[in-house]
Amino acid sequence: MRKGFYKSNRFPQKFSDYYYASNGLLSDKALCLAAGKDGTVYIGTDCGLNFTKKDGTFGSFTCGSVDVIHVLGDKVYFAGENTLYHFSDGKITEVQTFEEKIKGISGQNEALVITSSVLYRNTNGKYSPFYSTDLPAQGLKISNGKLISFSDRALCIFAGKRKHWMCIFPEHSTMPEFRINCAEFDETLGFIWLGTDKGAFIYDNRNGWYGHNEIDCLPEEEIYSIRFSDDGRVILSSDAGLIVIKNGAAKYLPATRWACAEKVNDAIAVGNEIWTATDEGVTKITEKEMTLEEKADYCFDLIQKYFVRREGYVTGLGGIKNGDISTGTPNITDNDGLWTHTYLGALCYCYAVTKSEKVLEAARKSMHAMVKLTKASGIKGFTARAVRYEGDKGYGNLESRDWSEWHKSPDGECEWLGETSSDEMTGHFFGFSLYYDLCANDEEKALIKDVICDITDHIIENNYRLCDIDGKPTTWAIWTPSELNSNSMWMWEKCINSLEILTFLDVAYHISGNEKYRNEFMRLAIDEHYLINAAQHKKHDARITHIDDNLGFLCTATILRIEKDEAIRKYLLMGMKHHWDYERAEKSPLFNLIYGAFTDDMCDIDTAIKSLRDMPMDYSGKRMLNSKRRNLVYDTEQERWGEDPQLLIPLDFDEKICYNYDTNPYRTDWGNGTSTCSPSCYLLPYWFGRYYGLIEE
Repeated sequence: MRKGFYKSNRFPQKFSDYYYASNGLLSDKALCLAAGKDGTVYIGTDCGLNFTKKDGTFGSFTCGSVDVIHVLGDKVYFAGENTLYHFSDGKITEVQTFEEKIKGISGQNEALVITSSVLYRNTNGKYSPFYSTDLPAQGLKISNGKLISFSDRALCIFAGKRKHWMCIFPEHSTMPEFRINCAEFDETLGFIWLGTDKGAFIYDNRNGWYGHNEIDCLPEEEIYSIRFSDDGRVILSSDAGLIVIKNGAAKYLPATRWACAEKVNDAIAVGNEIWTATDEGVTKITEKEMTLEEKADYCFDLIQKYFVRREGYVTGLGGIKNGDISTGTPNITDNDGLWTHTYLGALCYCYAVTKSEKVLEAARKSMHAMVKLTKASGIKGFTARAVRYEGDKGYGNLESRDWSEWHKSPDGECEWLGETSSDEMTGHFFGFSLYYDLCANDEEKALIKDVICDITDHIIENNYRLCDIDGKPTTWAIWTPSELNSNSMWMWEKCINSLEILTFLDVAYHISGNEKYRNEFMRLAIDEHYLINAAQHKKHDARITHIDDNLGFLCTATILRIEKDEAIRKYLLMGMKHHWDYERAEKSPLFNLIYGAFTDDMCDIDTAIKSLRDMPMDYSGKRMLNSKRRNLVYDTEQERWGEDPQLLIPLDFDEKICYNYDTNPYRTDWGNGTSTCSPSCYLLPYWFGRYYGLIEE
């Protein structure tokens, strides 16, 4: 049994649904929320009240702005501006109109109403003034016989034998200076929680005030509502999204995946759901128990339904509208080979574990798509970045611009993209070698052998470069010793490119058995000290460039899988250890599991599993907004290189967009809402972990 072995169980996976005026709400601007005992959710909007029905649709009542709702037994009280209504037995009844706008409704045995200047109580069927407020009231809360109100700067407690308002101000007490937005009783213990512009605070009903400085899980963001759930969670709405305090820690669920806007007006827990209300719509977050393998099955089905492009290419989606991936179109990218091989590699590991025929068929389709890339140019061994056909975006425009070098294929069937990079080569040797070893029949083995040998021969014959249709070497596919070892301009790529070409030669030898590839491997490894280069192939770069991180770990996973010579492996393992130590902070499930698979060392497998669990099921590419959080710590090293500010420690995977492992995870706000990567970013580390026995279901 591996030291890093993890037995996976079922876990709660979050899903989001979004509601707007276009699909049932009276208005996008949702102000408050409440839940009835029967699970009905009530939504106050600036146009009236919405409520959920058993069939999943919404009922509505137009009455002006509703920003106060209170559930009392089977009745639901709500305020439309100055008018009080109650909802009971499916009917809405107007109760009474007041001289001022209603600021709060609360009560456990009866519903009391407060306006800015008066507290009202129902007497003989009519609400009459019960007590004036000492300060302009902004809300009302009642619990276990205790009644409080609040103004912007004071907490007002209705107390004493002869009841009166006892107001606490910061000037005359230990109360901190802040603006109060909301107040809520912890009903079991009687503590009062306040949401303020300085964060969440707890008042002990004497002289103790506890905020972030005293209890660090209390958020510092501006808080607009506080709710308690039966299972011990605290649900807070803030100017930086939804915050849930659970198991002693604050979990941030930012816009726009978990809330429609950064400023969340209100949020409540309803069973296994959390609802959020914002000025731009309502979200319902539902938790569903599932296993990691069930999640992998979901991701596979999602790719097959939406992400597979003609012939079997799998990259990402573009043109997504309103967060609906069914409106997106599979992208043609400059790295079709890398991303399709990433998917193909995941399927190979999956097939080796499950022997699923549908997985094998999907893998076979993508493998042949990759073969197509190696043949499209008509140049033996020169692989295209991508191909496109009549009807595809951009087809027919062969103007060369930067890297966009499109050419007509010799047979006229398609157009192919040149200026191929080392990214593509890493993908091909990674994916083809896995398919060859884990999936291929004899005919397919022969096909892959020819492809790999053609590519490798092209590289060797062109002085360890890829040479394009114009005879010129491409920009990044350079593995020439005189360049890597003697040209300072290749300082950043020197060691990672050394690892790449050793991997390519090792794969060619592994598949073909041709000694010329082993001879070239040993010549570069020893005479050109490429193996020593590879022993520390990661250059410390202020965590700015992540493309080579992805390539480095894919090459490492490939070469350590097939290279048996321990004398050689020790240098490769040095390189992987150094690379993983530097990237460890990213909490990457792929990097962690690759390190663990080939060392049997502790690899933060719990962190890898958490990352896999946290990866959202929503591949809509919604923009994620975190920069308003007060608890973030920023790095400064990258600023020396003229880069934008970024975090010292990356956010959790459910707090950022879904991304490929060549992407900078240290950002706060990212995503454009119109594009997304494929779920391969989940499938590859998961099935890799299963194949190597690091994860067991």
